[in-house]
Amino acid sequence: MAARTSEREHRLRRRLGIPDDARHVLVLGESSHWDPNWLFTSEEYYERRIERILDEVLRELQREPRRVFSLEAIFFLRLYWERRPDRRDLLRQLVAERRLQLTGTGITTPDTVIPATEAILRDYLLGQEWLRAHGFEAEPRLAYLPDDFGCSPAWPAILVALGFDRTALTRIDGMYFVGADLRLPSSYPLPGSSAHLLANELRTQDFVWRAPDGSEVLCHWNAFTYFQGDMLAHLGVIRWMGMTLGVPWRTGRHIASRIAGLVRQLAPLSRTPYLFCPIGCDFNGPIERLCELLERYDRTRFGDSGTWVVSAGLDDYLDLVDCHRDSLPVLELDPNPYWMGFYASRPNVKRLSNRIVRKLVLAEKLAFDPARDPAPHDAELDDAWDLVALTNHHDLVTGTSPERVYRTEQLPWLQRAESLADRVLDRARGDAPETRAPTTSSSELEWTLHDGRLDVRTEHYALTITEASGGCLTSYRDATGERLSAPGNDLVAYVDSGGLWRMGHEYLGGRFREIERTSDRPARIDAREADGVLEVVVRARLCGHDVVRYVWLGGGSPIVRMHVDGTAAARRTITCRLPLASTARSLSMNVPGGVVTRPHHKLYDPTFWPARSFAHVEDPAGFGLAVFLGGPACVALTRPGVVEWVVLRHAPLEMAFGVVPLPAHPASGVGTAEDGVEYAVWLTGPGDHRAHHLPREVRRSLRAGLTAPRSIDLDAIASEVMTTDCDDVLVSAIKVASRGGGHVVRLRSYRPGERIDVRLRCGRRAIREARLCDARERDLGPLVVEGGAARVTVERAITSVRVSF
Repeated sequence: MAARTSEREHRLRRRLGIPDDARHVLVLGESSHWDPNWLFTSEEYYERRIERILDEVLRELQREPRRVFSLEAIFFLRLYWERRPDRRDLLRQLVAERRLQLTGTGITTPDTVIPATEAILRDYLLGQEWLRAHGFEAEPRLAYLPDDFGCSPAWPAILVALGFDRTALTRIDGMYFVGADLRLPSSYPLPGSSAHLLANELRTQDFVWRAPDGSEVLCHWNAFTYFQGDMLAHLGVIRWMGMTLGVPWRTGRHIASRIAGLVRQLAPLSRTPYLFCPIGCDFNGPIERLCELLERYDRTRFGDSGTWVVSAGLDDYLDLVDCHRDSLPVLELDPNPYWMGFYASRPNVKRLSNRIVRKLVLAEKLAFDPARDPAPHDAELDDAWDLVALTNHHDLVTGTSPERVYRTEQLPWLQRAESLADRVLDRARGDAPETRAPTTSSSELEWTLHDGRLDVRTEHYALTITEASGGCLTSYRDATGERLSAPGNDLVAYVDSGGLWRMGHEYLGGRFREIERTSDRPARIDAREADGVLEVVVRARLCGHDVVRYVWLGGGSPIVRMHVDGTAAARRTITCRLPLASTARSLSMNVPGGVVTRPHHKLYDPTFWPARSFAHVEDPAGFGLAVFLGGPACVALTRPGVVEWVVLRHAPLEMAFGVVPLPAHPASGVGTAEDGVEYAVWLTGPGDHRAHHLPREVRRSLRAGLTAPRSIDLDAIASEVMTTDCDDVLVSAIKVASRGGGHVVRLRSYRPGERIDVRLRCGRRAIREARLCDARERDLGPLVVEGGAARVTVERAITSVRVSF
């Protein structure tokens, strides 16, 4: 095995022109980071920079045959392809030669903590399909996320589901990034962070990243930003957007000095002979005649330095590192919280994006007809998914763009996508049977409202809400006892000097401090019962603004649904607090790609985490609390047993010490809420999220966020279209295959790391043939079909199956 590995490494070295005696190999990986719309709209970026950059890139690649340049995403390549047909043959040629390399197939470089898992899968599928449709044969193994603000700890599960086996990222919790803080660089990496673990304890930038379900990918971390080598041929500070704060400087001595400095930075963090230096700040063009500079260095300096320098791609670098995989640590890494404020910035964007995906997935299930293969093409469905892929971007769904760009382009994209999704869903639901959610009689609900005290009892819980407590829960009991330690459903206001990216306590000179709660003063309670459901309306004041809380009780359900309408005052963040009589110090939640358990504290006090749709506290005494969140949310265990989640946030420009704006965060937002915030709570018994089937229950509990209460239960109808015989393996999506025939069925397992044999069945028609495939719809192997059902061995969080009838 060692000989074969060594021969593979020699072959890779020969292909890249690396001599056998090189002590260090410095791979300069050149790209240019392109956000579709961060500080400018996509058209403004294209006109100002993109066309010019790509023209320069193609010219440099033609000039220097050994040069490599990489593209992170498909969006701007697609625009250039449409507008520059004269360059199409050259683009295909350079991609085929692997000199124009693709570091992923995403339409964007998507955020991976906020979007729905299915939205991320479609993003990479759509990009791969665009490449295939236009004659590009490349099917990258790498997904590069240079600028994402943290990353889902289950990211490897998503990548393996897509058929990727390697990734790279930059921004992880606790690392230093230029211009982001007034703390000295020597303060970093922050103790207790992922950056500290990698840089100071393990001393590596390369590792094998393992997801909770056991999926593994080779990962590289850019410890010194994604533009570490941009100033290789300059004297000065930075190159950005085609502008240079410095002057060109291409002398042999200067280049040698730069390379020596890069090796001093990188070598202590490498367990292999290979070092990777990224070149590629935002919207920068290629370095002129880069290979000329590198070849001169190798010719004149290699003998003394022992360092060979080569222009190559990140994929080439990871090929070389993979030859030393046994020397790399295997980590279950949670590279969060990088920033916490963006979890709740522009909540309307997050809820809208989430709602659109839910509608599209629901429409595809309802429109599924096993008798039609191939199914008729739906252009509006395609357009809606394409817009969803764009909104995944790490400056859009995160809410971190300036107000002008948000209003001018991002919000219209979302509104257009929802309009299309509504039309697609309306067509799909046209033939749906008139099945409605069951209602129960009012006899299961007992309640009294007297002297400002509301007492409610159902078969599942008993609770009390009082006006004197600000309309908060003063008691919340299950069959075994009281579960609150203080007023619950309390709205808490914090002074927050943070902005679109961060909360105030994440940087030097910032503030995040509790100042007021609705429980500080009396509120007004009104209650009305209809169809066995009690609607409670609580009107209160917080920081000079009106806030209204709605609570829906009864209906035969153990789940209490809630809603908040209001506005956060300037530089205020408002949370909902539910303090349990509990010693729990960890919080489980679903994230893109799986479910994870997180500590109550990491780096910051309080520590907020991004959750997809639910969070669960399991108390050692044998009870629990599930919080169902109306879309991606910002949730914390601020003290043992005390659960809080952000409901409203005003996010202007980040300011240190009240007066100093931070240069790395130039965008600001507004504090007005564009719709209400929905959530629900459930006192669970003993057991974790699997024992209570929380992924399934969260969809049921918040169904009203998608359709009107007591309307046709489309989710229930759609869930019966294709089923498995295991409650912990759900059919999360059904789509017409983009590649090959039939339909692709997505299975989600919520028993991570377990091998589960399930039967996949269609209630309308027998399955004739089934094959495993990845989420880019490349077939992996046949499945056994017996009695019209496919036998599927589910070993990972996400499994895709192609079925024919």
